[in-house]
Amino acid sequence: MKNCIIYGGGGFIGSHLCEELLQLNYNVTIFDKINFAKDNLKSFKDKVKIIEGDFNNEYDLLSSLDGIDYIYHLVSSTLPASSNDNPVYDVESNLISTLRLLQDVVKRKIKKIVFVSSGGTVYGIPKTIPIPESHSRQPICSYGITKNTIEDYLYMHNYLYGLDYTVFRLANPYGERQNPLYAQGVIPVFIKKMLLKEEIVIWGDGSVRRDYIYIKDAITPLVKALEHKSDNKVFNLGSGKGYSVNELLDMIKRVTNMDANVKYVAGRKLDVPVSVLDISLLQKEMNYSPKTDIEKGIEITYNYLKGILL
Repeated sequence: MKNCIIYGGGGFIGSHLCEELLQLNYNVTIFDKINFAKDNLKSFKDKVKIIEGDFNNEYDLLSSLDGIDYIYHLVSSTLPASSNDNPVYDVESNLISTLRLLQDVVKRKIKKIVFVSSGGTVYGIPKTIPIPESHSRQPICSYGITKNTIEDYLYMHNYLYGLDYTVFRLANPYGERQNPLYAQGVIPVFIKKMLLKEEIVIWGDGSVRRDYIYIKDAITPLVKALEHKSDNKVFNLGSGKGYSVNELLDMIKRVTNMDANVKYVAGRKLDVPVSVLDISLLQKEMNYSPKTDIEKGIEITYNYLKGILL
């Protein structure tokens, strides 16, 4: 049996990843913060080892690696929209702890680390659409700078010490188990507000375009990465299609047959105007093909949220 640990495994992405790894007969350990909500894990909680700890505590972090072969790093203590409010905290809580992790991973000769980066923030304002992995990286929020720097440290540890790794620059995932109360995740947030007859606030005029990927489609290459061997270490992971916020809202209204109370407010400088990822490298190397049409994915998400909110 192969032993995996998922840092941040109790969350939206981590729980889906855990479920898929279990189906493929991996032993899975989930590391998440103390007293984290385990609702996402309830259907398979008895099949995993759970460690509650602090990613910023060196003892908690390093003791969690005993017997581990593969690592998934999904942890982030900040969001793109709020990371600029306290960049020092962003660096202290995400970058420093990751450096401690990488140093110990090298000592223990861990087989591979898979890091989920941010396709929406590491590139900054794109010069070409769709955005290839070779595009320059000039992030305009601290969240993107931290993700970008972790990518660079992974490269350094590979070059100097032979650490095997894969980075996925993830677009905007959505689907079941995504928390509609968070500021991140426009699809569940919009659906939740429409179900509860709450006002939807849109920054700017709604023309901002993003790449949205249904969660189960995003998980497939994350799992494949454990056995994948390649000189390419960094992959965009999205749908390769872009939709404006207004187009997304219209789709949600059409799929759910609900109306929306919308308020437009001044745009934010940290929001890049467009982010659509070029996924051709992932298609070529891992035979990747997103299978879920966005309207079908919205329907699945709506039915899930309707079941827990109403």
